[in-house]
Amino acid sequence: MSVLFQTGKLHLPIRHFRNKFIKFQSLKCSSDAAKKFVVFDEVNALRRAQAQRSLVVQVSSESSFKELYGYCSKYATISDIHHYKNTSGEHFMLIEFENEENLTNILQQCSSHQKDLDVMPIQSPFLWFRAVVGSKESANSSKELAIKDGNCCVDEDLLLEELAKCETVSDQIMLLYQRTMLNDIGIRLRFMVARQMEMIFQSLYSNIVVQPFGSSVNGFGKMGCDLDLVLTNVLTKEMTSASRRLVYQDKKYEGRRTPWQRHLELIAHLLQLRAPGASRVQAILNARVPIVKYSHDLTDLDCDLCYNNTSGVYMSELLWLYGSVDARVRPLTFAVRRWARAVGITQPHPGRWVTNFPLTLMVLFFLQQTRSGGAILPSFKYLVNKSGREDIRIAEENLNCTFLRDLNKLPASAFGQNTDKLETLLFQFFEFYSQFDFQERAISINEGTSIRKPNASPLYIVNPLEQAMNVSRNVSYEECERLKLEIRNAAWHLETSLDNKKGDDWGLLGLIEKKTARGLKQLLRLGNLQRLVSVKDLFKDDENEPSTEGIKSKLQKFGKNKSTEKTDSDEKSEKVKFKNSQIAKEVFRIRRDKIL
Repeated sequence: MSVLFQTGKLHLPIRHFRNKFIKFQSLKCSSDAAKKFVVFDEVNALRRAQAQRSLVVQVSSESSFKELYGYCSKYATISDIHHYKNTSGEHFMLIEFENEENLTNILQQCSSHQKDLDVMPIQSPFLWFRAVVGSKESANSSKELAIKDGNCCVDEDLLLEELAKCETVSDQIMLLYQRTMLNDIGIRLRFMVARQMEMIFQSLYSNIVVQPFGSSVNGFGKMGCDLDLVLTNVLTKEMTSASRRLVYQDKKYEGRRTPWQRHLELIAHLLQLRAPGASRVQAILNARVPIVKYSHDLTDLDCDLCYNNTSGVYMSELLWLYGSVDARVRPLTFAVRRWARAVGITQPHPGRWVTNFPLTLMVLFFLQQTRSGGAILPSFKYLVNKSGREDIRIAEENLNCTFLRDLNKLPASAFGQNTDKLETLLFQFFEFYSQFDFQERAISINEGTSIRKPNASPLYIVNPLEQAMNVSRNVSYEECERLKLEIRNAAWHLETSLDNKKGDDWGLLGLIEKKTARGLKQLLRLGNLQRLVSVKDLFKDDENEPSTEGIKSKLQKFGKNKSTEKTDSDEKSEKVKFKNSQIAKEVFRIRRDKIL
């Protein structure tokens, strides 16, 4: 089932999820005995082929669909049209044609360039639909949009409401995964951006390939995640054959900086001058892996482009394989990542804290542990031992990235022996790491068991492909201690939820809801009363002079005089002004949910 989610062959009505449907999906995922795995390279080839026969066209609104379809269908056969909007409110249609020949016909017969002298013409898969003078064309067809507003992220308030209605914690985890995972059009747009880069650079490099890696393709990406791109131009054996006597004249490298830095500097200038949609281009050339950062305004993506970093692609492949082994791996990882973001363990910018990649390795390591029935995932060492000659991959700096690529060769006894529900696994995850010896032991998915730490780093998680590297070497001692504290808190919270003690923040809600919201609820609650204090009684001052009373004294005063509280509906609808906008937002959300 997870393979179908990743390849986009299964379209789910995400906006209309219901508990019964989630329970059905959970049952089906756990009962698929004859599971057919798809090789990572085949999935990437499918997505690249889709991008090579697709265009992204900017339109005035989603109502332009019939006119656009009527115009293009006269020259080519259209498979599907997907609609999305960017943050600027601009509308776009992603058109997938039946084959590349159809795309060529459209570009030859229907496309044109602008007459503006300040614009240098360029061929790109991103175009806009010109308004017609006179009567508009429309198609006499029943064809409908495949997806409308497909790039829209989930509404957080609506998500929390739906999570509160779930029957079990397992249902909550599955719902969170389905509502926040990177969907089909999100993946398509990422490969369209890669295709645009290939078209721009193909005259400069031989055998140019630009491909996404990281969360965009490893199956653990969420809606709105950044796009990591790698540019490679590896020469094939045919291109370097000694029997061919005509050899291209090449430009030899001269200078102090490495060739990668020089190429990326050139690429940064080309993106700024020649790539439609690219803005805020920044070349970071002195990093361990030099990159070019830029924003793609037409797709709302923040992109990082590097050169020849094939180890990142192989790491993405390894994570994708582990996520495909069992249908519970990705939903569990999504829940852990969302919890970490809510409690502030992870941050949107780099620093001394844990990132999503080490958290994912922590989940995989936990699932490798033998519990009742056996382990869910095999160790990476097992995948290496099962690899064959066709699995040999050597990355930059002679890094060995050889491991089993075809999971169909795995014996059934090597994975999925444990049949625990998601809610049990989530509780066991926090329970496992609340007892883990972070001071002396290191986490290694290579062995599937903990190893002794080679140095005094507060948190040591072995990089599977570069085993001498600690992927969490940036984590400070204070952040590591806070991680252990939050893990213990989460284990305690889930223990009460699994005992069927439902409340306002039961189950997953208490883990993923931001601390500001939970703290506000506790602040407004009086003793053991199962009701909340009216916010206006805490913050409303006298009309003529400001109040000098603190919140504590107001709570005490309210407790003594609760018999005189106002119940008029007009007063309850009054707006309360706060200096802190975050508190105001949470208060209004609580009011809307009728908690007050």
